[in-house]
Amino acid sequence: MVTPHLGLSQGMIVWASFDPVTGKEQAGRRPALVISSDAYLSLVTDLVIVMPVTSRNRGWDNHVVVAPSDMLGKPSWIMTEQIRALSRQRIHQVVGSVTDECLSRVLLILRYLTEPLSVSPSTQG
Repeated sequence: MVTPHLGLSQGMIVWASFDPVTGKEQAGRRPALVISSDAYLSLVTDLVIVMPVTSRNRGWDNHVVVAPSDMLGKPSWIMTEQIRALSRQRIHQVVGSVTDECLSRVLLILRYLTEPLSVSPSTQG
C-alpha cells in the first residue's frame, strides 16, 4: 500500500488491486495510470482516479501504448475506457511515470470521451 507521505501525481504508473469487480470491469492486481490532477489528489486524500493497464493488444484506437515502453517489462496499453476511482489503500507500489506525450494522448482521449459531441451545421433543422 502507498503511504500518504509517498504521494501520488498525475502520470504515475502504480500497481493497484481492482477486485472485487462486476461485469466487464478490469480485474486483478495490475498496473494503472494515475489520471487525477494534482489538485484533486491534494483535496481528495483517500481516493485516486486511474485507468488500468493491460498487456493484451486489442488494436483499439483508444488504447494508448505505455511510454517508456520498458517500464513494465513488456508492451502494455492504457485502457482509457475503464476509468475508475479507487481507494488509495488499493495502491501497492509506484512503478514510474509515463512520458509527457503519453499522458497528453490519454488526456486528449479522456476529453473526447467526456465532452458532448458538437452538432454539425448540416444536421440542424
